[in-house]
Amino acid sequence: MQFKNLSEKEQNLVISSKYNLLRDNAIILQSKGIEACRCDDRFDLKEMKITDDAIELIESGIKQLIDYRGLTFDRALEGLTIGGFYYFMHIFRFERRRQLATHFKTYIMDSMLMKNSVTGDEMWLANKVAKISDEEIEKFKKKE
Repeated sequence: MQFKNLSEKEQNLVISSKYNLLRDNAIILQSKGIEACRCDDRFDLKEMKITDDAIELIESGIKQLIDYRGLTFDRALEGLTIGGFYYFMHIFRFERRRQLATHFKTYIMDSMLMKNSVTGDEMWLANKVAKISDEEIEKFKKKE
């Protein structure tokens, strides 16, 4: 198995979590395209409405999976947002089992145990998201 500039720790994570099954499906989705994969049982795309924003998110996520992103905090998935991450993983038939969030000054690192609903395989994935500003939170607080 060839790895693209991965540390020994990351290589072991790829093997132990069967990450290449997810990566291989990302390669298939990238090469065949969304429409061609709608009836492919590896993906949950049959009833899904795909907008231009969704296409942009899917393309970004696919590139990151192919680049072995999401394995560790150092190689976390980025730019997907929280909802976008779940949407993207749903396409690959993964659902969240557990979640740990680590808060930093300007971002949050979500570490999620994801389970494939078809194969039962589980893996931890890291998703880096921008921290919500205090001003944004204030918009939702009840005014007295």
